[in-house]
Amino acid sequence: MAMLVDNQKIVEAHDAIMNASKDFASKGAAFIADLNKELSTFEGETKDVLVELKIGMPGSETEGTLAFFVEKQIPQLIEGLGKLLEGNRDTIDQGDHGLAEAIRGGK
Repeated sequence: MAMLVDNQKIVEAHDAIMNASKDFASKGAAFIADLNKELSTFEGETKDVLVELKIGMPGSETEGTLAFFVEKQIPQLIEGLGKLLEGNRDTIDQGDHGLAEAIRGGK
C-alpha cells in the first residue's frame, strides 16, 4: 500500500493545512478587532465585563475568551492536523523502506 502514496500530494496538503492555520489566526484577530470596535459603541459595566472576560482583545492570552479560542486554539488544532498528516507520511515512508529492505533480504 505504501507504494501508492503520493508524497508530493501529502506535502502539498500539509503545507495547505499549515497556511490555513495561519490564515485562520489572522482572520480571527481581525474578527475580534471588528467585534470590539462595534462593542465600543456600547457603554456599561456589562459590556466591560463581557469584553474583558468573554471576548477578549486581539492577541489575548486569556484562556476561555473568544479571542484566545479563534486566534490560538483553533489554529493550533488545524496545525495539529498538518503535523499528524506529516507524521503519517513519515511512517508510510519508513514502512515502505522497511518492506523493500525485507524483500531485498537486507541487501
